[in-house]
Amino acid sequence: MCYFGQYSARLLKKPDQCRAVYACSHLFWVDGQDGIRDGERVLLCLKRALRIANAAQQMASIARDSSGPVTLFVEILNKYLYYFEKGNKQITAAAIQHLIELINTEMQGDSATSDAFLASTLRYIQFQKQRGGVMGAKFESIKL
Repeated sequence: MCYFGQYSARLLKKPDQCRAVYACSHLFWVDGQDGIRDGERVLLCLKRALRIANAAQQMASIARDSSGPVTLFVEILNKYLYYFEKGNKQITAAAIQHLIELINTEMQGDSATSDAFLASTLRYIQFQKQRGGVMGAKFESIKL
């Protein structure tokens, strides 16, 4: 993990840790600079963010507070989609599909805010499918 990723783990709140870790993924993938495209490290950051979001979800279920952690999963899904579009070979349609299924499972009885956020993300995926071309073909393998 990168220098900044190590410090993100020192943040007190799990949601803050999660957001800091997935933000670190941009250190390894910079648009317009071919030399800074380390797909493996991007994937490591996103997987670590998922582990932290899962820990936040478990802590929230103990405290009976389900408003925030599912939103973290949707934020991470949006990062997966970003890197998928940018051509990161490590981010696969199968990984995105698995994440969508995980979110749908966790959404049972969750807040309307998370539901609206997920609906917006799923509409974006559907839009990309209908757009056609190379990008539409990439998104076609993601089942909603």
